[in-house]
Amino acid sequence: MKKLIPTLLLVASVSAFGATEKAQKEIAEAIATGEYQKLRNVAYSMESGTFGHDENPLAACALRRVILLVNSSQVDVTDYNNEAIACRKIQVTDNQQAWETAFSIAKAISAKKK
Repeated sequence: MKKLIPTLLLVASVSAFGATEKAQKEIAEAIATGEYQKLRNVAYSMESGTFGHDENPLAACALRRVILLVNSSQVDVTDYNNEAIACRKIQVTDNQQAWETAFSIAKAISAKKK
């Protein structure tokens, strides 16, 4: 239960970025499972503002970093490129928040995988 509470808080904060109900469920599932392809899909949707997601460069950047942190065995050069492109779209002053969000989500995912 202790591990579930931080995950739920993260899901609530990321889903508060704004999206349709279906997109919010997709965000919650991607964060809860840490599944590589689901995280990629959500990050792309947040970056481009498609598939019911509001455009949110900060969240997209954070999720691109989460992909690199928790799925290192699956990432390829495109994931590093996507992170660079997504994170270039945020303000320099938002970089710390993007990293803190990424680390928090990555820790929650890693704790669930153990």
